[in-house]
Amino acid sequence: MTPNQEEILGAIAQQAGEWFIAYQAGPLAAAESAAFLGWLRASPIHVQEYLGVARVASGLGVAVGEPEVPLEIFLEQVRAADERVVPLATPAPARKPPASRLSLWRAWPIAASLLALAAGILWWVHDGELLGIPKTYQSAHGEQSLQRLADGSVLRLDTDSTVTVRYSSRERLVEVNRGRSLFEIAHDDRRRFRVAAGDTGAIAIGTRFDVYRKAGVTLVTVAEGQVAVFTGDPAWLRSDRTAPAYVQRVKAGYQVRVDAGGLSAQPVAVDLDQALGWLQHKIVFEHRPLGEVAAEFNRYGRIPIEIEDATLRALPVSGTFDADDTESFIAFLERLPGVRVERTPARIRVVKITPST
Repeated sequence: MTPNQEEILGAIAQQAGEWFIAYQAGPLAAAESAAFLGWLRASPIHVQEYLGVARVASGLGVAVGEPEVPLEIFLEQVRAADERVVPLATPAPARKPPASRLSLWRAWPIAASLLALAAGILWWVHDGELLGIPKTYQSAHGEQSLQRLADGSVLRLDTDSTVTVRYSSRERLVEVNRGRSLFEIAHDDRRRFRVAAGDTGAIAIGTRFDVYRKAGVTLVTVAEGQVAVFTGDPAWLRSDRTAPAYVQRVKAGYQVRVDAGGLSAQPVAVDLDQALGWLQHKIVFEHRPLGEVAAEFNRYGRIPIEIEDATLRALPVSGTFDADDTESFIAFLERLPGVRVERTPARIRVVKITPST
């Protein structure tokens, strides 16, 4: 470490101690609260030094009492902020903390609360990236969600979907637990971007792509760039070996299917307007089985559509509908030959009409 860096860290450590003592005197004025929050968020080094002070305090064995300072205010401010932390440079300018009327020993009772505050700030300002803590994003039934991740990538969740994001020094990993997500990847020379959906894996190669995990099958659709798709444990990634022959490179405008039989033999060309229609809250289908289309509507609607007849479920249909416009889809079904729709408050049954003999 160079002398200059030592001086910087020494100055930051002194600031951390001063803020720690000042904070015990009681609620800070609005200007001082803003200055304290700004100092913490200026760099992860500030947070680390503040945590160090809190750990020393909590390690002295003094009983911990209930905090009197409303720390929740600071956490809410951090949750609402968009700014990113910056690397260590010169000590961030900060207002001089107000002189403390308390001796250091009187500060110990709320050390645990301060530790929680600093840890919470570290989590919220950088989305868990600095600590490698996983974070889960989810969308409710019938809703969609857009999230900007800590690395700058964008995550779009379709209805009733859940993903878990975690970071390490070597990769950014997103696990698709359920449903469908589209990823717009921010470039990072140090860490690859990998998506896992059960046994299916996909590594982004500067791209925008969609992963749809449903019962028994996972679909990977590439809108821009390329994606390397594979199945099973990616041990070859941990050893930095060359990608095995079974890893498929899927380019824009193509889709690969993974089911119990493994990867499809070759990626197939797809209509991106149809495959990614959900981004406009549309359900677009061209010669797709009716049962599959009904299942898509069920992901958005409140009343399930039931089709029990196997031949009716396999009937190929085409159309474009708003995802939440179930009524228009029901009207479409009622116009199909040999089909009757039976409605109750709890369900919508699509029945095949058998000609009388």
